[in-house]
This record gives sequence, structure tokens and C-alpha cells, in this order.
Amino acid sequence: MGMSTVLRSLVGLLPGSVADHVGMLVPGILLACKDKSASSSSLKIEALTFLRAAMESNAPPVFQQHVAQLSSGVFAAVGERYYKVAAEALRVCEQMVSVIRPNPAAPTAPELAPVVAGMFSCINGRLAAQDQDQEVKECAILCMAHLVATCGDLLSAEVPGVLKLLLERLRNEITRLPAVKGFAILAQSQLELGLDGALEPVIAELTSFLRKANRLLRQAALAALEALVAKYGPSLDPAGTSALLAESSSLISDADLSIAALSLKLAVTLLRQQPAVAQQVVERVLPAGLVLVRSPLLQGAALAELQALFPALAGTGSPAAMTEALLSALLDEGRGRRDGGGSTDGSARQAQHSVAQCCAVLVVPAGQAQVDATVKQLLQMLKSADQASQRLALLCLGEIGRRTDLSSAPNVESAVNASLSSENEDIRAAASLALGGVACGNLGRFLPALLQSIEGASGQSKQQYLLLQALNEVVTTVSARKAADTRAGFTEAQVQQVLDLLVSCSRAEEECRNVVAECLGRLALLHPSEVLARLRTGLSSDSEHTRCVVVGAVKYMVVDKPHPVDDLLKDCLLDFLMLMKDPDRHVRKAAVVALSAVVHHKPGLVAAGLEQLLPLLYDQTAIKPEMIRTVDLGPFKHRIDDGLELRKAAFECLDILLTALPHVLQQQPDFLAALESGLKDHQDVKAPAHLMLVKLAASPGGGPAVLSQLDKLVEPLEKTLTAKLKSDAVKQEVDRHEELLRSCLRAVDALNRLPGSEASAPFTGFLKRTVMSGPLREKFLAAQAERQEAEGEAMEL
Repeated sequence: MGMSTVLRSLVGLLPGSVADHVGMLVPGILLACKDKSASSSSLKIEALTFLRAAMESNAPPVFQQHVAQLSSGVFAAVGERYYKVAAEALRVCEQMVSVIRPNPAAPTAPELAPVVAGMFSCINGRLAAQDQDQEVKECAILCMAHLVATCGDLLSAEVPGVLKLLLERLRNEITRLPAVKGFAILAQSQLELGLDGALEPVIAELTSFLRKANRLLRQAALAALEALVAKYGPSLDPAGTSALLAESSSLISDADLSIAALSLKLAVTLLRQQPAVAQQVVERVLPAGLVLVRSPLLQGAALAELQALFPALAGTGSPAAMTEALLSALLDEGRGRRDGGGSTDGSARQAQHSVAQCCAVLVVPAGQAQVDATVKQLLQMLKSADQASQRLALLCLGEIGRRTDLSSAPNVESAVNASLSSENEDIRAAASLALGGVACGNLGRFLPALLQSIEGASGQSKQQYLLLQALNEVVTTVSARKAADTRAGFTEAQVQQVLDLLVSCSRAEEECRNVVAECLGRLALLHPSEVLARLRTGLSSDSEHTRCVVVGAVKYMVVDKPHPVDDLLKDCLLDFLMLMKDPDRHVRKAAVVALSAVVHHKPGLVAAGLEQLLPLLYDQTAIKPEMIRTVDLGPFKHRIDDGLELRKAAFECLDILLTALPHVLQQQPDFLAALESGLKDHQDVKAPAHLMLVKLAASPGGGPAVLSQLDKLVEPLEKTLTAKLKSDAVKQEVDRHEELLRSCLRAVDALNRLPGSEASAPFTGFLKRTVMSGPLREKFLAAQAERQEAEGEAMEL
């Protein structure tokens, strides 16, 4: 059993490590699966878990030649009386299906057809049985669905019986959730499985689930319905479709954006499969969508699906869903509705962004004539005295310009530029976004003028900031879409022009420098070698502002997915991050923030250099007396700690390091010393220090280290819990103090749970006299209850 555990760990760390040794491992796996001894259950589970992990992490051909031999042991385990063995064996069968036939469109090897038949027999026995554990029932349903979806052409005579059984499980409250997922798997199959006869009752059952309180069930039902509609949409019964729209449209709200996204996706798929339902969608789904578009919470998948709804509606050609009518409805929502009393409920900023994006995706596919008419309408709105209309018009122009060329539209550029001088801050910000969006549509036409404007605004920080934000929009948009749109990239000449301008702006005001750093980082994603070479020359600049911008750009170069900049950055990253020893505190903070970004997204880039970087990082966590100054305000004196923001950034970086690379910090004395220092610091530093203490105490490697220093941690924790507020403290101060107490008590709870903490006399005395007596007792018990509830929810998930 120990060897199976080691092998499973090995496969998890090095997925392809066993590929050349499968033949040697098969006899041992079979021996474990067929072991008849009374104590063999744990061995079987470990062997099966390893087998599943190995098949999942290797290409199908690696195990394909061994499937017939392995199947006898796995099928025997499916029939085991102990439910955990049977459930794990069914999961192995599910993975084995993908090994037998990785591509359902390709024929199955003749020698593997008997394995498919044998697998069906053993799974069907579990699927049909009633008196078995819930976990086995669920695994049998999902495994059978996967088998039929992948190899259904080999089991054509058995498919009707399987569908009947799955429909029975769908109607059973205990098994309906896995049955819903099973039908979703069948609907996504590349094979023709003959589900038409079961469609009507299945869709009726799934539709009824949309009224249930169980959120997971509603999510699964919506996903299954969308898959069924995508494959069988044209043949669906109109009555069932009407009921489906009625139920799903009621779920479109910002109360649950995940559910709303699935409901909108279902409506869009239905429109594409049955354009005749456009009238029903306009009546049921569109009103809910127009309410949702005004929500400041709208984002992500829900926003993307809502954007897809409008062109899908317009594309049906239905008189009830003409582009002009939909656009008018969207603009009305963006401007804000008037209630019966005549007052205006102003649209939130984010809501107008959402409306603008929906307008753009509706108008641009409708053709150039519709774009020209819409731009003319928006320019008229821009002349309105209503500021909400002006802002909406600018945002719409920017989003339309981002998706199509507006160079032929008269007065667009001049109108947007004029809005940059508006007295209203929101309109100026919208004009900045609009200018960047319009430039994206035709870089050759609009970019030179934008660069010239930025250069001409030197010394005018507010105007230059807005123009740099517009340039940032251009660089960010081009960086995001270059892979999909070859026309979107910068020319070599444009790259040099942008780079020269950004470097020249690196000594501007702070708000401008932050935008310049972001632009440089985004530009590095487009042209890594040119930008990095230019940035490296700035590391030795005599201007602290330039050095701050240069290292600040690193934060925006690291993205979640692999990128060509990674290889170049790995070679020079240490040069940038070593600016943590720069004499200027702003540069040091920028370097700390850059390190946090790198560790969060791609810790591998910096792992080799941490030995040099960590001492510098620990140094930023210390309170420096020379950075504390006293300002004489007449009646009283005020102490200002210029190092506080830097220390906060340093502790946040340590927190990210502890999550991403725990083994690097857990046993380091310097880390524990920094943590102890943080517990004595300002309350803005104490909070992340408490969080790190909780993480460290809960980790296997960090617990013993914390235990060894437990006596030293008592004093700072007790001082935090016994600190008193001033009698004239305002509500904000009281709330912050209460939150700090809760944070500290969560840390105390984590320490109290450490095995061996009771041996520390100072800690047990502190618990007795301070925590478990007086008003803190109830708060401590509440913190424990909160933790137990969170653990219970995690176990359920």
C-alpha cells in the first residue's frame, strides 16, 4: 500500500514518470485488486486511485495495450461489497473509457470491443441495483453515461435500456443530480445515440428542477438543458420550449450571476437552434436581461452571455427583435429610467460600461450602415445637457470603435477630444476610454495623433493622465486580441514611437507614472525583447521616478498563461527585483509589489533567486525610526510613518509567498522574526500577520516552527486584545478595532489547536486570563464557531 501511495504522489508531481514502466506495474495492480484477504480494502483503494491518476496523466496509448489485462481486476473491484472500493473502481472504469477510445469519431480497436462489453455488464449491474451506497450509485450513473457517450455505437442494443434506467434515476430525489450530469454527458457525445424518444420527458424533468432550491441542481440542470438544446434544438416540442423559457428567464438576476449566465446561454442557444422563439425570448428573457444590464455587479460569464443575447436576437430577423428597437432599449437603460414621480435613478458607472459593450456587439455585426447611423445618434447624445447621456455616448463610441474602424465617421475624434476638457470628472474619464477605444479600430489613422497629444500635454498632469489612460486602453486591447486578429498589432515603427514616448513620460507626476508602468508592462507582452532591453537600461537611471516605473512594469508582464516573455524575464528578473535595496522607498515598494505579482502568477520564475531576495524583503518588514517624522500642527503634534505602506506591501508579499511556496518560508527563523515584528506593528500590518500565523499553524511543516516560538507570540497577541480605544473614537475606528480583535482571535484559535500548545505555560495562562474571561470569551467562541462552519462547508463541497 505504501508503494501505491508513493507512486500516486510521483504521478501527481511528474505526470509522465511511469509511462515507460507500465508493463512492470500492471501485475502488482492486478494482485492488489484481486486480493481476497480481510484487510485488503485499503490496498485496493490505493492501487485503484494510483491507476486512475496514472491513466489520467498519461496519453491513452500508454495504457491502451494493457487495458484488456487490467480490466479483469478492475471489473472484479466494481463488484466488491465495500462501497469505497466499488466507487473507486467505477471511477477507474470512467477513465478507462477515455483510454479505450480517446476519439469517439475514430473506430475502436477490435481487440478492445470485448472490454467494452464486459465494462457495460459490470457497470449496468451497479446501475440497476437499488440497495447500495449513495456514492456507488452516483459513480455508476456517471460512468455509464461516459461509456455510452463514448462507445454507444458498440452498445446500440443496450442504449434504450440505459436511457430508461437513467430517466428513473432522474426522477429519484437521491440520484437526480448525478443523473442530470449524466444526460449532459450524453448530449455532448459526438455519436448519434438516439435520444430523441427520451427528449420530451427528460427536458420536462430538467425544467422542473429549475424551481428547486438546490443551487447545484439548478446549475447542473441548466447546463444539461443547454447541451440538449444545442444538439436537438430543431426537434424540440414548442410547448416544452415555452415552459423552459418561462422557468429559465426567472433565474436571470444579479442575485446569482453564475445561474444567470447559464440561463442566458440557454436562451442564446435556443435562439440559434429555433429562431421562431424570438418573440418568446423578447417577452420573457429580454426584460430580465435589461434589468441585469443595469446591475453594477454584472461581470464575467454573465456579462459575456448577455452580450451574446442581443446579436442572437437581432440575427433571427424577427420583427420583435429589430436592431434599432434593441439598441433603443439598451440606451434607455444606460441613461436611467424615470419612475412615476419623474425622478431619475442614475445608472451606476459599471452599468453604463455593460450597456456600452452590449450596444457595440449589437451594432457592429449589423453592418456599416447601422454603425454609421448609431454613431450619428451617439454624437447627438454627446451634445445633450444630461451628463449620464454624455457619458454613455462616449462609452458606446469607445466600444464600437474598439470593434470596427470609425475613421470614416465625421467629427468622432474631435468630439471625443473636446470631452476631455469637460468639467465633469466622470465624463473626462469616459472620454479617455473612448479615445483609446476609437484608436484601436484604426491604429494607423488615430495613434499618431494620440501620441502627439500626449507629448504636447507635458507639464499638464491631469490632461496627460487622461491621454496616457487612452494609450493604455490601446496597448491593453491590442495585447489581448493580437493572437486572434493579425491586423491589430503594432508595426515596428509604432512600437518604437510608443516606447520612446513612455520612457520620456517616466518622470511625470505619480498618477501618470503608474499608467506609464502599466503601458510598458502590457507592451512587453507584445514585443518582449525590445521592451525588456529598454527597461533594463532604466535600472541604473539617476531618477528614482524612472527606476520606480521600470520595476513597476514587471507587475504587468506576468500573466497566468505561459507567454514568450517568461523566458526572457527569467534571465533578468533578479536585476529588477534587487531594487528592493534602492535608497528610495517608493522604488523599494514597487519592487516588493512586483515580487508579489510574480510569486502569485508564476512562482517558478523567481524561485531560484529567493535566497538573495528574501533578506531584502525581510528588511522591508522592520519599523525604521528614520522613516517616522513628527509634524507640528500647533495645538498638537502628529506622527507620520512614511514606511507603513512599504511594510504593508512587504507583509502582503510574504503572505503570497507562504501560499505559493510554503516550504521556502516555514522553517526560516528570519520569517518567524518578521512575523513576530508584524504582530507588534500598526493595525494595518497586524491583520495580514494574523492571517499568516493562521496559515502557518495549519500547515504540516509550519506547525512545529510556530510551536517552538509560541512563548514569544503571547505578548504581542495579548497587547492587541487588551488595547483600549480612546473615549472619543468615531464609528470607523470602533469597527476597525473590532475587526482587528476578530482577526487576532482567529490566530489565537489556530495556535490553540496546535498539538502541544498546552505545554506552553505563557500561552495557557494568556488563554485563561485574557481570552476565556471577560467580553473576549464570547468573541473567541464566535471565532471558533465561524471556523467550524467554514470547515463543514468545505467538507460538503
